[in-house]
Amino acid sequence: MGSRYPRLIWAAPLMAALAVTLTASGPPVADGPAVRSISSRLDGGVSTVLIDTSEPVAYLTSQPDPLTVFVDLRNARAEHLDDRGLGAMEPPVSNVRLESATAPDGSPVARVRVALAHPAPHRVRSSRNLIYVEVDRDQETPAVATAPVLLRKPVAARPDAAQEIAASAPQTSAERLATRLTGVKPMSLPNGTAIALSGNGRLVASKVEEVDDLPARVLLDFEGVAMGSVPAATAVNQDDVRRVRVGVNSTEPLITRVVIDLVKKIPYTVESVGEELRVLFTRAAEAAASMVAPAAPARPEPVATRAAAPESAPVAVAPAVAPAASSAASLAAAQAPAPAVQAGQPAAAEPAPPRFTGHPVTFDFQGADLRAVLRTFAEISGLNVVIDPSIQGTVDVSLKEVPWDQALDIILKANKLGYAVDGTIVRIAPLSVLAQENEERRKLAEAQALAGNLEVMTRPLSYAKAADLVPIITKSALSTRGDVQIDQRTNTLIIRDLPERLAAASELVTSLDSPQPQVEIEARIVQTSRDFARSLGVQWGFGGRMDPALGNSTNLAFPNSVGVEGAANLPVPSGVTSALGIALGSINGALNLDVALTALERTGKGRLLSTPRVSTQNNVEAEITQGVQIPIQTQANNTITVTFKDAALQLRVTPQITAAGTVIMRISIENAAPDYSRSVNGIPPIDTQRAVTSVLVSDGETTVIGGIYTSREQMVEGRTPLLNRIPLLGWLFKRDELSEENRELLIFITPRITKG
Repeated sequence: MGSRYPRLIWAAPLMAALAVTLTASGPPVADGPAVRSISSRLDGGVSTVLIDTSEPVAYLTSQPDPLTVFVDLRNARAEHLDDRGLGAMEPPVSNVRLESATAPDGSPVARVRVALAHPAPHRVRSSRNLIYVEVDRDQETPAVATAPVLLRKPVAARPDAAQEIAASAPQTSAERLATRLTGVKPMSLPNGTAIALSGNGRLVASKVEEVDDLPARVLLDFEGVAMGSVPAATAVNQDDVRRVRVGVNSTEPLITRVVIDLVKKIPYTVESVGEELRVLFTRAAEAAASMVAPAAPARPEPVATRAAAPESAPVAVAPAVAPAASSAASLAAAQAPAPAVQAGQPAAAEPAPPRFTGHPVTFDFQGADLRAVLRTFAEISGLNVVIDPSIQGTVDVSLKEVPWDQALDIILKANKLGYAVDGTIVRIAPLSVLAQENEERRKLAEAQALAGNLEVMTRPLSYAKAADLVPIITKSALSTRGDVQIDQRTNTLIIRDLPERLAAASELVTSLDSPQPQVEIEARIVQTSRDFARSLGVQWGFGGRMDPALGNSTNLAFPNSVGVEGAANLPVPSGVTSALGIALGSINGALNLDVALTALERTGKGRLLSTPRVSTQNNVEAEITQGVQIPIQTQANNTITVTFKDAALQLRVTPQITAAGTVIMRISIENAAPDYSRSVNGIPPIDTQRAVTSVLVSDGETTVIGGIYTSREQMVEGRTPLLNRIPLLGWLFKRDELSEENRELLIFITPRITKG
């Protein structure tokens, strides 16, 4: 694996003894590990540097530049090999030196410096007391000496800041420095603002300074660079940067000064990208996060591959140890919860960025002292670590190639510990201690906030009722010391609280005491009816006699005379409109026949339209009624009581105007009418149609909220038994009645928002 990223490798046989070794901060003991020899060999396409130690030792690898690899052996001594070259090595390794160094915690370090003839991928591994630095020979790529270096380090207000910038971007004979400033371009970043300065060559600032007095500003001086055609002032007007001013600060020697006026002091970094010089201003907790390079793949890209890029493309060189601000940003990012995957989210959705961005490390602890393990993270990350005195215990963990901030997070969780990041300082303490401190800090902030003098504010209201706003203001804007009173006569709020709470209460009252739009609601009740009736009836009678007086006797002694009479009375109901009668009889009156046919057909249509209309304010119920009251008498214990029952058209509605311009209405509409045709003891029944519903309607549109359709069909037949079955003549002994009735009720509603 390429070792541009530091790794910490712990040899397995050293587990128990390592806890004691890690806690040592002074010079190594005489019987500590020692570097016995360093040699070189050729293994096919790999040039290997072998570091032989007297016993397994913990080491840290890093690559400060493409041509140098460091292997730092903690608490190791160099015996007879100290601080001298070790002879010729197998290419591409050009030189190996053994040097003395010091770890961040003061422990001595034996550093093996491996110099390469050209950038090449390498790996570092160990086997008991042997450490192998393996460098590939088959990917020889010339060094990119002319590629500009991307600077990612915080710039403090100190005299040597400009020298550090200049030193971070080495020049070559082919590189051309700028003699004229040609452009000033503000750029927006997700977490801040950047100012890009360009010239007719590569810009190098001879001085970078942050001014201590107000207003806050950053100065950059460019020696030997003319002002060029850039404007004297460039407005930025971002959250952090007001403007950029350019002027000539000195003519002998020629110095052009760029002044960046800030809204307030904010951390910043300076980058050299190609021929541009960029000043980046990042906000608060996001400042350090912007310094963290994008998440790298599990195995970093070899340096040789990066060197193969075109000369015009900038090459990013990682520092030997991650800056403290970058490491602190990794911890701050790890504290944020990972985004959850929503249910139903497609698998092809863009993956969320990883929570942990630290470089990969490998740990193998068994019974190691917890405090000593935590101290090693200062070496790995470059952090300033403060460990709470109450932390005790041991660590048993085996991790391979995981981000160092994730490893720290896992170890802290396993021991119920937490951390707080303050700039570049990380304080590690038990979770209970941190929680107690947060609670005390919150109580202190509340006590300080409540320690001021109370003031009184009066606010007369124009549209809202003072009594309705009291619970809202008390709960949302006032402190525990505040209170609200109202003056009913003038509809005025009297608020007493701290000055800052009064300002919040005033803003809340202003937003709530606003006129509400009105809504006009129009309803239409349409009733239609259609009646049809048809009746057919017959009436007939006959009489006949056989009598000697009529000359038609029976010629019998008994019966000598016979008289027969018959009738069929099947007329239509009352209201007959048509009739036909026929009378037949003999001359002597011996036989008479009377027939009457009656018919009735009736058709009726009706339409009734009722249109109640009412206007009201938003979220205020309105009601309109029109009709009669019917008196109803009841008698009990010789006492007559009269009550009145409404028979009226009534509309009751409560509108609610939405942000989309639609209206939600809770509606109750009733149409009740007395039916005197069916009165009982002079009291008519009430025919009622009612609808209760809630609907959503757009402004000015009409919707049907209800409808009732009834259809009635009735057929009645009267007939004479047996005779109605006589073929052809059977209809003379029948009466047919047919009636049909159709009724329909529709209710329409239309809201209109009154534009004020």
